[in-house]
Amino acid sequence: MNPVIRTWLAFAAIGAALVHLAVGAGAPLPLAIILVGLGLTELGWGVVTLIRGRVTAPDAIVALALVPVLVWGATAILGSGLGVTADATGLPFYPMAVASLFDITLACALALSRRSDAKRSNARRVTTEAAPSPRADVPAASPQPQAAWSFLAALMIGGMVFSGLTTSALAATRAGEYAAPHGTHSTPGTDNPSGSHTGHDTGHTGDQTGH
Repeated sequence: MNPVIRTWLAFAAIGAALVHLAVGAGAPLPLAIILVGLGLTELGWGVVTLIRGRVTAPDAIVALALVPVLVWGATAILGSGLGVTADATGLPFYPMAVASLFDITLACALALSRRSDAKRSNARRVTTEAAPSPRADVPAASPQPQAAWSFLAALMIGGMVFSGLTTSALAATRAGEYAAPHGTHSTPGTDNPSGSHTGHDTGHTGDQTGH
């Protein structure tokens, strides 16, 4: 698998894991157990993929990535039939949609990669049997410096896209709603920094009126 695609899939797994953990923290107990367990598994797989530089257990991950999507779909269908909204079930729409997008992308990419690897392996086997053995004096191709820059650029683009979607999805979860926004933390003694200026401006206006 292409290193860029592999890194993006690891980002997708980690992003889906963070969303599932955040949603599971505010979901009912049965859904919380399922989502937290799936989130920890996705997180572990993404980290291991980044560290080892190869895809581990792709067949199992293809099936595992579709489980939260099926759980969300079943919960939405059953909840709608019972007159329960998505927010009432603890599974908000936007975070689960983003996590499902990551999971479906992960499952489809791994499935296509496995199929391509199988075809390539068969073609290589046929070519090896038909073609003569390569000469030993043929030098190996040297790596191109441009490939490193392309990989770095793709890594940065993928990181920005996945981190942006993950951050917005986390902000829409129940845990994100209770998080304090940036810049709202008060500092002792500065709760009303404009009060002194208001009093000063009022007194100055009164002096001008008296004159």
